[in-house]
Amino acid sequence: MLISFLIDTDRKADPLDANLRARARVEQLDVALRLVPFTILVSLSVVQVIVYLFWNPANRAYLAGLETLILPLAVVSLQQCWRWRSRPKPLQVPSSFVQGVVLAAQAYGFLLASIPVMLFSGADAHGRLLIASSIAGLIATGMSAAVLPRVAIGYSGLIILGSFIALATTGEAFYIYVAVLLFFYAIFICFTILHLSRLLTMRVIAQIELERQQEFTHLLLNEFEESASDWLWETDADLRLQHVSPRLIEVAGSSERQLMGLPLERLLLPPVAPPRSHSSTTLWSCIAERRAFRNLHLQLDIAGERRTWCLSGKPTFDRAGAFSGYRGVGSDVTEKRRSEERLSYLALHDSLTDLPNRVLFHQLQEAARERLAQGDRFAVLALDLDEFKSVNDTFGHAAGDKLLKSVAERLRSFEASDVQLARLAGDEFAVLATGRSARDLHAIEALANGIVEALASPFTIDGIRLTVSVSIGIAIAPQDGCHEIMRRADLALYRMKSEGRNGYRFYEAEMDERIEARRALTADLRGALDRDEFVLYFQPIVAAKECRVRGFEALIRWKHPVRGFVSPGEFIPLAEETGVIIPLGEWILREACRIAAGWPGDVRIAVNLSPRQFRHSDLTQLVRSALRTSGLAAARLELEVTESVFLEATPAINATLSKLREMGVRLSLDDFGTGYSSLSYLRRIAFDKIKIDQSFVRDLPQERGAAAIVSAIIDMATSLDMTITAEGVETDAQRACLLEQGCHEFQGYLFSKPLPAEQAAALARSRQLLPAAVRAA
Repeated sequence: MLISFLIDTDRKADPLDANLRARARVEQLDVALRLVPFTILVSLSVVQVIVYLFWNPANRAYLAGLETLILPLAVVSLQQCWRWRSRPKPLQVPSSFVQGVVLAAQAYGFLLASIPVMLFSGADAHGRLLIASSIAGLIATGMSAAVLPRVAIGYSGLIILGSFIALATTGEAFYIYVAVLLFFYAIFICFTILHLSRLLTMRVIAQIELERQQEFTHLLLNEFEESASDWLWETDADLRLQHVSPRLIEVAGSSERQLMGLPLERLLLPPVAPPRSHSSTTLWSCIAERRAFRNLHLQLDIAGERRTWCLSGKPTFDRAGAFSGYRGVGSDVTEKRRSEERLSYLALHDSLTDLPNRVLFHQLQEAARERLAQGDRFAVLALDLDEFKSVNDTFGHAAGDKLLKSVAERLRSFEASDVQLARLAGDEFAVLATGRSARDLHAIEALANGIVEALASPFTIDGIRLTVSVSIGIAIAPQDGCHEIMRRADLALYRMKSEGRNGYRFYEAEMDERIEARRALTADLRGALDRDEFVLYFQPIVAAKECRVRGFEALIRWKHPVRGFVSPGEFIPLAEETGVIIPLGEWILREACRIAAGWPGDVRIAVNLSPRQFRHSDLTQLVRSALRTSGLAAARLELEVTESVFLEATPAINATLSKLREMGVRLSLDDFGTGYSSLSYLRRIAFDKIKIDQSFVRDLPQERGAAAIVSAIIDMATSLDMTITAEGVETDAQRACLLEQGCHEFQGYLFSKPLPAEQAAALARSRQLLPAAVRAA
């Protein structure tokens, strides 16, 4: 910390770009090469004194060699320094030049460092004192190159090193202490060199930044002078224009002759008589009182066009204090004013339909809330188009935008002083009904019903006939609250959508209760897995002819500590929405494999997979891990995939299914025919089984259409060598009909309800027929 304080190493410096580094390097070299000649001359003089005083037979060979080497090096160095000073300062220097300077400094330092090494130990006390003082001075001369740390340390560092060697070779304790003192001095020298280098670099950077700011300021000033829209204006004591500027002539659409001497009031004549609070009135009031004014906006007629000028001015007085006129600046802000008005309009209106947007609609609601104290009421209608997404997906967003504009046009037929429309987002619209339109339920119902009927008629977009419907949720203030009325209208809208769409629904208090209950259940669901509240039940899958157990389907059950068993139809959708289905699906797979591993080897286990598991988990690795951990054979695991997976039949999903097949796991297509059936994926993916949904089984054998569909599914699956399992078999008549059509396996309450793990294990080991009624049949 002390070192950081001394040389500012803790100060954060921004990294330098290439130009800054080059500029800093040039400045460092310039300072160093202007001071280095003094160092060379001083050190050369010291060497001459040393040679003169120590010239004796013992040292003659060394001193002659020192002179032979140091004199040419000094001459070459001085020549380079002179050449640098005589030329203009370059923008940058090559790294080879810098390296040459460093090597020259090191060579010079090496030669000087040889003096104490060669002469100190053999000298007498006076000689040693002379050498020590000379070397101390030579070390200090290295400070002249402190701005270049590599040069300075390379020069002084070698002399310091030579001094250490000389002191050590004496073997005397006194000189060891001197070496310690020299060590402290060397540290000071190094820190000073680094600090000076840093200061110079910071100065260079500050100078360059200042130059950049000055250049930028000059550029802005030049551009302003060339393209400024302001002009100067000046009047005499009679308020007649003087010194007319070219810019004023241009914006006034006149000439210098016409403007010179023109009364100011004629130039600033408003198009109509202004009200008392108008800025024009303020202007003439200030002039009459000889006061300054600033940024007054005036509406003027210039060459038959309505323009807006912004004026500032202050009175001028002569030396006697008498009024001599006005002087000021003006600008034409017409386009700016129009842009601001347009931006203000766009900030409160939807750019596509030109209807008020969400911001303005909230402001309209606030205004309606303020009138509630006067006994008024208002209603909010939340509208959502039912089939808009399919229009976008089928015909493109351009057609969707045109449809939204057509919807807005039809909605405008309901617009009135007490009925205000808005487009909130996408295909979401809203209506605010106040006054007479919100007087009673009949008026609100009539408005909502009229909107439903108006939008039910087909639209023609680019020659395409499109039909959409609308769902409406309605909330009324104050009975449904004031500040949450929009949210409650949305709740009514969601209920309308869930109940069939194409209509309207009023808000009811129980809608909030359902939302709150759903929120609480979602919160409990997030920690249910960690609290071990889930358990697996198993429903038998039996052979159609023998009625023997072939396997079980694993079914998740949630045993809530307060509510008891929660229906899967209630919590599974929540798990899908919140992402809890990912860890929950992993737990189901591992637990089902672990339990099934204890069953007889020919009894399979079927596990349902969520579409989200394909998108957000490494499914193949998960299956492989569950099989390895439990010891269950891959052929005994049957993974049930719903058709919704193929809505996003990406190459990744197809690759995952193929990898599962390669592992030996059986694949089953669950709820076949209920949603998004496409025979193409039956050709791409080799499924082992198709499960007929219970919605087709429920009406057998009475419903001929259901029987025909089931027969077609069985024939198709049989031709593809797939096993057919019928779900939801509850009567013997259904069993007999399916058996007659060739169904291979049954699953349903006719045979068994879902069983806990212990009962399922016992049933799997018993091999008995299910149930007694079926055995009798």
